[in-house]
Amino acid sequence: MPIISVAKLTDTYKTILLSRGMEQDNATRLAEGFVEMANEGIYSHGINRFPVFISQVDKGQIKLNETPECVNSMGALEQWDCHFGPGVLNGLICSDRAMELARQYGIGMVGMRNSNHWMRGGSYVLRMAREGFAGIAATNSTAVMPAWGGKDHRLGTNPLIMAIAGDPPVLVDCSMSQFSYGQLQNYVLADKELPVVGGYDNNGELTKDPHVLWENKRILPMGFWKGSSMSLVLDMMLTAITGGHSVPALTEDMGGEFGVSQFLIAIDLSKTIEASKFSEEMKRIRDYVLASEPAETGTVQVAGSSIEKFLEKHERAGGIEIHDSIWQQIESLLN
Repeated sequence: MPIISVAKLTDTYKTILLSRGMEQDNATRLAEGFVEMANEGIYSHGINRFPVFISQVDKGQIKLNETPECVNSMGALEQWDCHFGPGVLNGLICSDRAMELARQYGIGMVGMRNSNHWMRGGSYVLRMAREGFAGIAATNSTAVMPAWGGKDHRLGTNPLIMAIAGDPPVLVDCSMSQFSYGQLQNYVLADKELPVVGGYDNNGELTKDPHVLWENKRILPMGFWKGSSMSLVLDMMLTAITGGHSVPALTEDMGGEFGVSQFLIAIDLSKTIEASKFSEEMKRIRDYVLASEPAETGTVQVAGSSIEKFLEKHERAGGIEIHDSIWQQIESLLN
């Protein structure tokens, strides 16, 4: 598999975006947003999904030069219409606005309608955490997951994402399916079995085979009925808070995963807890968990702690290792 430098990957993305008429500054920011995700270890969205993103641009589902606009302000809560612009830029712009509101009110929330897939949702709350905030985010999708007890697709994977400042920040980016489709694709490309069951095979039996699940899409909700219920209520909240499209509307009316609903919440921790006490308490929580006695086959980790390892790995290697077929797809977009 080829190793592609961060600079080359960024330039390649930018060239592809510019060739489709995107404005220079936004093309640079969007390319850098994708590559940052990849450099921090999220290959599924920073690399593997880029060709899918461009296919949606070419279909007219994503408007490269549209930017989000505030259409309703209610103090600490605002509704923004993203006008079908790139989800990554929508997330960056609206996370900045949520932090501005939080600095003023202690908490800031931006509900986003007519947005698009923002790739790694963790990027936006991690951005908040690195600025000293706590962040919460969610997005919906088309129906791509069976409800608990059902067979056909009626739920979105609807990730719920949280991060909090720290050294390093703690980040949980959690699809309501046991495995996100991005992670499932990683296992397919690597031709590796899933570590735990991820869904049902064509005979209705639980399976760890990612190839089967990639084809039949009978993925398990995270935590069985709990993930199913969480997906449902998140879609209701996203629709009500943003005034945007629900999972049924995206699936039946829009006919694809574009025009999704999202929200971002920022909490200014400088207003909720004294700085030295915050550092002390976060360290105590972290140390308490890491002092766990490891299971026979496991290790204890704090969520988000692997990001620095990926950055160091890519720096040592001189770039990011990309699967041959994915790099071929990306290069074909230059033509």
